[in-house]
Amino acid sequence: MSVETDNQRPCWIDTIDPKDASSELSSMYQHVGSVHNKIHNLYRAFSLQPQPLIAADQHYRDVLHNENNHSDPWFLELLASQAAIIANCHYALSNHGANFKALLGDDELGDKMLTSVREDQFDNNPIFTTKQSSLLKFGAKLCRHPDTMCEQDIIDLKTVGVTDTEILEAVQSTACFAYWVRFINALGINLGNETIGMYHNDNQ
Repeated sequence: MSVETDNQRPCWIDTIDPKDASSELSSMYQHVGSVHNKIHNLYRAFSLQPQPLIAADQHYRDVLHNENNHSDPWFLELLASQAAIIANCHYALSNHGANFKALLGDDELGDKMLTSVREDQFDNNPIFTTKQSSLLKFGAKLCRHPDTMCEQDIIDLKTVGVTDTEILEAVQSTACFAYWVRFINALGINLGNETIGMYHNDNQ
């Protein structure tokens, strides 16, 4: 087994190429790489210590792609994209911004929403409902100032009609991607020639 060390490596640390992977790692690669039949650089960054890989990947899927979620799937992807925007994480934003727009089904509106998120334009913004604006403001605070979160934040969300389940789902989405954007930024994971977004094949 060898590690990749050339200038085209997936990130700033050594990784194990799929062709050189042990049977255990190869199985993990196949499990997480099955969406586009390609092992994304994000997953290859785990390869020197891959034990958390399956659980980490499953956790994100359970958070964003749970069919029992009460929140709209596109909105949870927007919250994930917000975490990426605030962290200046191009890798996560490229993928989950694409997922968000695919699920929303309106690229023009999606671009407007992402611009509003970048500029923190939530109050009196007609492209968001009051609930959505409140959750996005909550998400921005959680990303930037987690030490200042308080019960009043939850009370304010409930006041505009956000349910406890929707609050939980929003927190899970934002907190999940607080992990991912730090993992990606810390290791310098690059997109390379990867397929962007989970729903690429659905739109062909």
